[in-house]
Amino acid sequence: MVDSTQLTLATDRASKRKEEKRKRLLAAARKLFVSKGYHETRPQDIAKEADVAHGTFYSHYTDKREIFMEFASAAQEDLHSYVHARIPDVNSFEEYIRYSLTAIQEFAEQNPGLLRSALVDTKVFDPTDSTSKEVRSRFAAGFIAQLKNARLNGELYEDIDPDLIGHAMMGLIQFSAPMAYRKGQSRQEYVDHLSRFLTRALVKSPKTL
Repeated sequence: MVDSTQLTLATDRASKRKEEKRKRLLAAARKLFVSKGYHETRPQDIAKEADVAHGTFYSHYTDKREIFMEFASAAQEDLHSYVHARIPDVNSFEEYIRYSLTAIQEFAEQNPGLLRSALVDTKVFDPTDSTSKEVRSRFAAGFIAQLKNARLNGELYEDIDPDLIGHAMMGLIQFSAPMAYRKGQSRQEYVDHLSRFLTRALVKSPKTL
């Protein structure tokens, strides 16, 4: 007869094995979604990359969309945490933009292909998803807060809409940073180009141009 201690240990081991396989599946999905894209990645490809049986995929995820949602949410969290930790206290919108763009480009360089996935609107794959809205809004909130403060301090043009421009900046970065990486532009070139563009468009009396 199996006592309760043995049963608990067996259950714990099974749970750990299941969690380890889930982590392997997610790591495999991350690699394939970044390298091949969503549409070219199949559940069986993810299972093979994770070195688990095809059926194991479906014991953890309903379909490819579900694991992509988990991957994209994790990528967004990674980006938000990375950038937030690298922006010091600044005295102007110009400084904030430069620090933000530098951190975002560093993230793109260290994680080739991940930036676009980190900023993707996951509602494209799941209209009911609320995670994308929450994470993207939190990421954009940094831009929006700085825009509001800078406009209040007279640094920006008075007719700037912080909410609209804050989210527009996310779209600009989403597509421009990977493009700069593919073109072989240095981090400094990328930061200089976008900083000039945004500063000329938003700041009344630029100090660094």
